[in-house]
Formats: sequence, structure tokens, C-alpha cells
Amino acid sequence: MKRTFAYFLIWAGIVSAAESRPTPWSKSTIAAGQDLYRNNCVVCHDIDKDRAHSRKFGPSLQHLSRIEKFPSGAKPTRPYVTVRIKFGGVLMPAFKDKLTDQEINTLIDYIESK
Repeated sequence: MKRTFAYFLIWAGIVSAAESRPTPWSKSTIAAGQDLYRNNCVVCHDIDKDRAHSRKFGPSLQHLSRIEKFPSGAKPTRPYVTVRIKFGGVLMPAFKDKLTDQEINTLIDYIESK
């Protein structure tokens, strides 16, 4: 019944889909981040292959904190990655309407753990 009410709130425009999702408190931050990565990033970004062996459209996120710079020339600092996830880039879509700030931080925690 609660799920039906949540869908009604989304349909009525009262809350966004990102606001209506419950936080996965039962999962660890890394497990929750892995789920977020699989649902939003895996199509374009590898996380288990280095950049030279990646066949994905976007850059590999393996060892993100150790990467000197992205192909764009930017250093992948946490604030830079946060902005890029929220607002997208030249080819990357924006996720500000799909992911909450907490989900973005959880996602970055997972990426940094790899």
C-alpha cells in the first residue's frame, strides 16, 4: 500500500522519483553504492578494468582517486565528480533529477573504494 501511495505522489508531481525512494539502511554504504553504480553507470563506465582495456564509452572509473586526469584534462577530485554526476558533461547525462545528494555521495564512496 505504501508503494502505491509513493507512485501517486510521483504521478501527482508532489515529489520526484529520487525523493520517494527509501534509503537502503539495511545495506552497507559500499553495497548501496554498488547498486547505484550498476543501475546508473555501468552502461558507460567500467570500474574493474583500467582505461587501456576498457571498451565502454565513458572513462574507466577504476582507481579514480589515483587518476592524474580525465580525458577532458580535469583532475577527478570528489567535488569535480559530484558536479559531473549532478550536471553531466558534453556526452554524459545529468543525474540531479534521478539521484539524491546522499545517493551521489554513496556512489562516489563506492567508486573510490575500487
